[in-house]
This record gives sequence, structure tokens and C-alpha cells, in this order.
Amino acid sequence: MAASTPQDLFLFVRSAPVTLLYFTGPDCGVCHSLWPRIEAMLAEEFPHIPWRKVDAQEERAFAAQSGVFAIPTVLCYFDGKEGLRLVRSFGLQQLRDALERPYRLLFS
Repeated sequence: MAASTPQDLFLFVRSAPVTLLYFTGPDCGVCHSLWPRIEAMLAEEFPHIPWRKVDAQEERAFAAQSGVFAIPTVLCYFDGKEGLRLVRSFGLQQLRDALERPYRLLFS
């Protein structure tokens, strides 16, 4: 689901106890190869985390306000506050490890 304004994304970030944003770009090969694996992991292991895939080029204002200047970037928000930031060189296991404990605390 794409948001049309930075305000939509700010509202999304605050819409649940935990939310995740994946910043990507149209010419980012790493972004496009990593995303399907992240999406599958979220669906299988963290189904209660709402997420949005954000094109950093289309949503420049929001990306800049969020301090996103490199892609891929994952931002995870807990109660509307940034709690996790993974930038450029990260793997699926690193994201999984970072989400596991807070997810269990919130949803178990």
C-alpha cells in the first residue's frame, strides 16, 4: 500500500504498537533482491507487524525527514518512536534477531 504524502507515512508509523518501513529505490538491485525475503520473513514470523515499502525517490521529503540517505534502509518504530535502523549492509538474520525479542514481548 503506497502512501501519497509524508503525513500518511507519519500516521502509519503511529498506527500500531510496532511498524516497519523498508526504504528502497527503483535502481537499487540489492533492495529488489532483499525485499522478497524480508516480506516472506515478516509474513511468516512477524505477522502482527504492519509494514510499508517506501520508494525513497518518490517520497523524498519523508525520507529526508526520517534521516534516510542510503538504501536499502529498514526503520522499525515502537509506539511511534524509532527503535531500529538498519542501513545498506545488513542481512535477514540481523533483522530477525532485532525483531524477535520486542515482538515476543508485545504479541506473546
